[in-house]
Amino acid sequence: MKENVLWYDAPAKSWDEALPLGNGRLGMMVFGGVKEERLQLNEETFWSGWEYDGFDDPATKEHLDEMRRLIFAGQYTEAQQLCDRYLVCRGKAHNDPGGAFGSYQTAGDLYLTLPRAGKKGYRRELRLDEGLARVSCADGGREYCVSPAYNTAAVRLTGGAAQAKLRYERKNASVRQTEDEIAVTGELPTKYAVLIRRAAREGETVIYITAATAYRTDADPEQVCRDALDKAMAAGWDALRRDAADYFGGMLGRAGISLPGSGEKADVPTDRRLEHPENDPGLAELYFNFGRYLLLGSSRGKLPANLQGIWCKDYEAPWSADYHININIQMNYWFAEVCDLPELLEPFFGLIRMIAAHGERTARVAYGCPGWVAHFTTNPWGYTSLGCSPVYGAFTTAGAWCLRHVKERWLYGGDRDILREFYPIIKGASEFFLAFLVRDPRTGHLVTAPSGSPENSYISPTDGRPVNVCAGPAMDISILRELFSFNIEAAEALGTDDAFTEKLQTALSQLPPLRIGKYGQIMEWPEDFEEAEPGHRHMSHLYGLHPGAEITRETPELFEAAKKTIERRLAHGGGHTGWSRAWIVNFFARLGDGNAAHDNLIALLKNSTQKNMFDTHPPFQIDGNFGGTAGIAEMLLQSHDGTIRVLPALPPAWKDGAFEGLMARGGFRVSAAWKDGKVVRCAVEGPSGKPFRLSVNGETIEAVGRHITY
Repeated sequence: MKENVLWYDAPAKSWDEALPLGNGRLGMMVFGGVKEERLQLNEETFWSGWEYDGFDDPATKEHLDEMRRLIFAGQYTEAQQLCDRYLVCRGKAHNDPGGAFGSYQTAGDLYLTLPRAGKKGYRRELRLDEGLARVSCADGGREYCVSPAYNTAAVRLTGGAAQAKLRYERKNASVRQTEDEIAVTGELPTKYAVLIRRAAREGETVIYITAATAYRTDADPEQVCRDALDKAMAAGWDALRRDAADYFGGMLGRAGISLPGSGEKADVPTDRRLEHPENDPGLAELYFNFGRYLLLGSSRGKLPANLQGIWCKDYEAPWSADYHININIQMNYWFAEVCDLPELLEPFFGLIRMIAAHGERTARVAYGCPGWVAHFTTNPWGYTSLGCSPVYGAFTTAGAWCLRHVKERWLYGGDRDILREFYPIIKGASEFFLAFLVRDPRTGHLVTAPSGSPENSYISPTDGRPVNVCAGPAMDISILRELFSFNIEAAEALGTDDAFTEKLQTALSQLPPLRIGKYGQIMEWPEDFEEAEPGHRHMSHLYGLHPGAEITRETPELFEAAKKTIERRLAHGGGHTGWSRAWIVNFFARLGDGNAAHDNLIALLKNSTQKNMFDTHPPFQIDGNFGGTAGIAEMLLQSHDGTIRVLPALPPAWKDGAFEGLMARGGFRVSAAWKDGKVVRCAVEGPSGKPFRLSVNGETIEAVGRHITY
C-alpha cells in the first residue's frame, strides 16, 4: 500500500481536523498542538441512559385496524393524523439524550502543556498501516498509538516534549491527580473510570491511558483500568506500538488496491489534496485504506461502530451517535466481507442478538404479534420501540435489514454454524411479518400496513398535504422478499422446518412486485404518488439494486428504471449528505456505470469530506466513509448476482491499476491487474472443487476451484 499516510503541516484547528486512533474499544483524537496538545478520548461504552422497557405503547395495536382502513380507503391525511398519535413510542425516547435512551459521550480531554514549543519543521501524520500518529518539530517529537492487546492508548514524548505537564477535563467527574497519575471516576449513570499514568526514563516520557465502564459487567471500572495499565507499563512503549502495527498492518494487508498515480502526491499535505480530488486518483486509494482503518479502530469490542464510529467529542451527540438501523449501521459494514475483515462484524452480530431479544416485547406489546421487530434506531440496551414520529420511526423492517449481514456471512463463507446460531432469530423476524402482513383489498397483495418509506413523504392526492404512512412501500417488500427467501434457504441448508417454509413460500408468492412509475422510475410507494422532496437523501426504493440483489442485469427493465430513479434524485439535489452520496457511488457501480460512480466519488471527496478525511453529513457521520470505501470495492469486484465480475464499473480515470485479496461470495479470493482498462492478470482462489462463473474483459468463464485467467 503506497497510499497509507495522512499528513499535515499545521496543527488541527478544530476537532474535525484532528487525527483518529482506536482499537475498537478505546478512541483518541490527536490535535497535534504546538504549545498545548489536546487528546480527546473515547471508550465504546461511555453512554448515558439505561435499560428501560416502557417505550412500547399498547395503544398502537388497538388502532392498527383503523389505521389500515383509512390507508386502504385512500384517506391518507386522516391516516397520518391517527398514526401521528398512536404509531409512536411512549415519551420522548431517542429525542431525549438525557433520558433513558441516552447518548454516546466523550471520555474527556487530556491536555499536555509543552515547554520550549516551536513550529520549525512541523509535521503531523497518521500512518494507517502502523496505527500510529506522529507529531514532529524542532523542539521534540511525539508518537501516539492505541494497543488492542493491552487496551491502552500510549503517547511517547521525546526532546522538550518529555517535560509536558498534564491536565484532564471532563464535566461531572471526580479527578484525583498526583505527579505521575490521574485517576478519574464518575457515573453516566453507569460507573466509569479513566486512568492516566506517566513514566519517564532516558530522555523520554510515555503516557499510558485507558478507560472502562460497568456496562454489562460486575467488575469495578477503576480496577479494570489499573490492571490494564499495570500490564501495559510492564510491557512498555515498544510492545504497545508493535502490537498496534501488527494489528493494523496485518488486517489491512489482507486486501489492497493500487490506482494510477499511487504515491505520486505523497509529498502534498492531505488537506490540499482534498481540494482537487478529480486530479488525484491516488487519493481514492488513500480514502479506501482510511475507511478500512476506521472500521478496524471502531469495531473490535463489545459494541459495533456507531454513527461516529468510536470518536465523539460531545455529551449530547448529534442523533445521540446511536445505531440507526434504517441504513446507517448497515452501511458501516458493507465492505467488511469483500475486504476480508469478517471479524469486524462480530459486534454488529451481538447487537442483532440483543435487539432480537428486546424486539419480542415490542412485537407483542405494540403490535400483538409473535416473533420480534425493531424500528429505525437502537442503543446499547437494545431499544426496539417505534420512534417519536412515524415519518422515520415506523420502519418495521429495520431489524430484518440487519439480518442481510447474516445472509452475507453465509454467502461469503458458507458456514452452517452461522445459520444454526441465527436461525431462531431469522425465523422470529419472519414470524412477526407473517402475522403483521395484511391483504390490500385494492390489489390482493400482502403488504406491510401501516408503514412508510424511511424518512420520506409523498403528496396526498386528496388534499395536497405531505404524508408518510402507506401500505407496502418498495423497501419493505424488497426486504421481506429477501428475508423470507433467506429463511427458506437457511431451513433447507439445516434440514429443518418444512411446514414453516411452506408458509413463507405462500407469503412470498403474494407480495407485490416492484413497479415502474410515470417518470420511468422505480415506484417508492404502492401508488405513483408525487414526492414531497424529489431530491430526498434516502433512496429506499432502490434497496433491490444495492445492497440487495433483486435488480440486476437479469431484470433489464428494472435496471433501467433504477438508473432513471437515481438521475431524478440527483437532478433535484440528491446526494447532499455524505452517506447518501456514498450510496449513490454503490448504485452506479451496480449499474456498471464507472464514469457516474467515479463522478459521485469525487463529489463525496470534494463536498462531504473534512480535512482529516472524516465524512460529514454534516456534521461528522462515519457511514459516508464506510459507504465510500464499499463503493470503491464495488467498482472493482462484484459477485451479488452469481457471477464474479472483475472491473464491473471501472472509470477511465483508473485506466491502470491492481487489486489484491478482495473476496467474492462463495469463499473466493480474487486479485487482478489491468492496463488501459483491460485485465492483464486475474487470479481466483477458492474452495477445492467448487465451481464458479467469472466475467472478465467481456468474457464469461466457467471454472472450478483455483483458476488463473491471465
